[in-house]
Amino acid sequence: MIDLRSDWVTRPTERMWEAMRAADVSALPRLEARAAELLGKEAAVWTPTCSAANLAALLTVCEPGDRVAVEEDAHILTTEGMGIEHVAHLEPVGFEAAAGAALVCLENTHTRRGGTVLSGEETAPVAALAPRAHLDGARLPNAAVALGVPLAELAAPVDTVALSLNKGLGAPAGAVLAGEAAVIEEARVHLRRVGAASVHQAYLLAAAGLVALDLLDRIADDHRRAHDLGERLAAIDGVAVEPPPTNLVFFSVEGRRAESVLAALEALGVLGYRRDQRRVRFVTHGGIDDAAVERAVAAAASVAAG
Repeated sequence: MIDLRSDWVTRPTERMWEAMRAADVSALPRLEARAAELLGKEAAVWTPTCSAANLAALLTVCEPGDRVAVEEDAHILTTEGMGIEHVAHLEPVGFEAAAGAALVCLENTHTRRGGTVLSGEETAPVAALAPRAHLDGARLPNAAVALGVPLAELAAPVDTVALSLNKGLGAPAGAVLAGEAAVIEEARVHLRRVGAASVHQAYLLAAAGLVALDLLDRIADDHRRAHDLGERLAAIDGVAVEPPPTNLVFFSVEGRRAESVLAALEALGVLGYRRDQRRVRFVTHGGIDDAAVERAVAAAASVAAG
């Protein structure tokens, strides 16, 4: 199977497996220090998922009942179990209602908008809408590579930033939350309270994460393949494509619902993801090579020919 459902299906590299086999408990503090350095923050804490990192930021920065300005299609609202309301007891509002909000949350790259990218200059005025700003940077490495800038530049306008070590970086699991040292220490307490801190073998995953942080440049290959995939899909009669800014390719097939397209693709050995009733999403990642792109394009052409 050619698995283009998401970049979280990436398998660890052999170097990551070797690092995990040789790891000791020092890997975890070393990962946190390295992540903080790359993100330009005072400190960082490892979390099992980026959703846990986002939730820890909400619990730490805000008080129950606070308003949080966030886009209606942000991952924090659409895909994280509404922890913002049910766990943190916060009130999400749109950016247009940010006056009086305690926190503004941004997402970079933006998943539901096709992996669109925010520069530091674009982030800064939105971050200034509230006293504090948090960045869901699950795919921030993709934004950094697309813009050719350091991670720290993109994180500079915000107070806290979450970064996935999975997805484009390819670690088997894990994320970090970075920010001021005092904020991160309080976040550790909240992570314990929600059961996201007592991962006793976390140092093994941290060892893989350290390797992942050295693989930022590899993401350029994912973007190249996504752009190639998008261009070749767009050349197929009946296929409409949204040009990919990073590694997410959204497309639709004329006259076909997404479920029908996905079923036909799977029968041809290609897995994709349903974005909505019409659109299918392909995501390039470390497990996708040029031959896989060839097969995906051939399968899509066959489906479109119907």
